[in-house]
Amino acid sequence: MKKTKIAAILSLGMVPAMFWSSESQAIPSWARKYNVSCYMCHSGFPQRNAVGEAFQNNGFRFPDATEAALTKQKNIKIGNDEWDKLAPNAPFQGSFPQFDALSMTLGGRLINYTSQQSLKVGGTTARTLAGKQFNWAAPNSVSLFYGGSLGDDITFFGQLGGFNGYLTAAPSTASPTSQLTSNARVVYRLAHGFKFAMGTQFSAIGWNGTGAGGVVNVSGLLPSPSNYAELQLTRGETGGYSVVAGSSVDLPPGQITNAATAALSTAGNIDNHVYLRAKVKLVGAGMLSGANGTLGNSYNGLDNQVTLGFGLSSAKNKAIFGGAYAGETLVYGADIQAVHNNSLVGVAVSRDKDFGLNNVKAEAGYFVYPWLFARVSYTDIANTGYTVAAPTGTAVGRHRPTVVPSLVAWVAPNVSVTATYTRYTKEWRENVAAGAESLNNISDQNAFNVSLLAGF
Repeated sequence: MKKTKIAAILSLGMVPAMFWSSESQAIPSWARKYNVSCYMCHSGFPQRNAVGEAFQNNGFRFPDATEAALTKQKNIKIGNDEWDKLAPNAPFQGSFPQFDALSMTLGGRLINYTSQQSLKVGGTTARTLAGKQFNWAAPNSVSLFYGGSLGDDITFFGQLGGFNGYLTAAPSTASPTSQLTSNARVVYRLAHGFKFAMGTQFSAIGWNGTGAGGVVNVSGLLPSPSNYAELQLTRGETGGYSVVAGSSVDLPPGQITNAATAALSTAGNIDNHVYLRAKVKLVGAGMLSGANGTLGNSYNGLDNQVTLGFGLSSAKNKAIFGGAYAGETLVYGADIQAVHNNSLVGVAVSRDKDFGLNNVKAEAGYFVYPWLFARVSYTDIANTGYTVAAPTGTAVGRHRPTVVPSLVAWVAPNVSVTATYTRYTKEWRENVAAGAESLNNISDQNAFNVSLLAGF
């Protein structure tokens, strides 16, 4: 990308990017470093646009030819050029950020409504399991974020979360608790488009598309790594491809209810979880150069594109994966995403080897205005951690498909309000009591939520 094009894009706004997600790494340190707007790299936080994608693929820097010219707040240098001439008899040079590396986000639900949950016998409501609920609250979820560059090739960022609710010495189900969390990622750029990273969250496997302003990709239907090390190779000044391969050594054990998949040891083995993601951009801006809307929507930085993706996650044994993927050892899938002007669409599917269960998610989104994004999604993920005491004794995955329309409004560049309605499309079976009720239908609780996210 030419310096003049990047400079023109930078002049579009001067409000710092304020938001983060595990997909986007949209932390304000980058905006402070370059003194740019949220919309420089995001179609609407936290979703990255073409420039944001290129920025991530270059190790959270702009392409080499433009990085120095675009950096408004230079790092503070440690040492001088004479040290290099005296090597190895002098220390190595270094640097650290002079800009503020800390920021904070405040979020939470403003309004929450859930429908009645009932137990049905023979199609008739037998009893109410949970009544309707309607409540409101002030946002009370706070996270601290930090990030910056060390020298020319090392980038770091992270998050401290869990500042909400009540703090207690020992969390329990009887008392609301706030459990502090700490996640970080360190990236070392080995060469142009080639980097090594270690972290506890923020893996590069996410690509784009699970946050506001984007649509689904296959990473949303695969187990996520934690405590990982990974390599990423990206190529493409026009279109291009990217491949991420890594391993995760420490994952929470799955909560297995089927005796045939009893928990096994998961002590810190480097091959506990091995994963691979690949993405090919058939049409669109280069994955290392970006375009910021010159090929699509100039306000949101979306480029007209078609991308294909593939992913797989392999576990050493049946106790590695938890949640919906408990008891599985291999999950694989693919996705397709397309963007044209204001419209986005994505479809992802995955399947596991052990249970033979299929997962699917489809989403479509549209920017009504540059600050207003409407989306509808359909999700059906089988939960292998759930079993039914059927006459055969066979473990089955629970399918709870949902249709979720949502509307996101950025009332300011650093403040978003999101309204979401979640509707379950069918009833499911649960062991709610011994005897005759054990295989009867239960209605899920449909929900409507309005939430706020603000950063500073």
